[in-house]
Amino acid sequence: MGRDKLLLEVGGETLVERVAGALSVRCGEVIVAGGGTAPPGVLTVGDDRPGQGPLAGMEAGLAAARFPLVFVAAGDMPFLSADLVDHLLEVLQDRGALAAVPQDGGRTHPLCAAYSREVLPRLRSALDVGVRAAREFLRGLDAVVYVSEAELRSLGDPDLLLMNVNSPDDLVRARSVVGA
Repeated sequence: MGRDKLLLEVGGETLVERVAGALSVRCGEVIVAGGGTAPPGVLTVGDDRPGQGPLAGMEAGLAAARFPLVFVAAGDMPFLSADLVDHLLEVLQDRGALAAVPQDGGRTHPLCAAYSREVLPRLRSALDVGVRAAREFLRGLDAVVYVSEAELRSLGDPDLLLMNVNSPDDLVRARSVVGA
């Protein structure tokens, strides 16, 4: 994107404000991992392993979290909803899993998922041996509940709920959805 995409606006709010807003409805704390700009009331923590990708950010966020259940969300998800956050956290808690991860169109979305803080030692071990991809980390976890596309549809359009802004075209699409 050529700049800090979390500060791009969709519907009059930055992407990070939109994500923090959805999380704050259900979560007792919101943490932005990796530094950068965060909305008021949001804790910012740096990665202990800068430049090592989203798993390093997950490690920092999980280590800083005060609660046993944590929702991990990429900061560029303009349509993350409080209902989705709530549902995945409930699935995690009700099924006694280590992670509750949405699946849509044959893809898993580990950066929009609920995790038990109990995964932190396993995450650190994975990073120590060179794992950098969140999907690869998930494959090494037992007790993962995958939430189906059909189940997600009860909460809204999965294509929007799980959308990331990774390109100028994605930004145009997001803005067109909200009419901005």
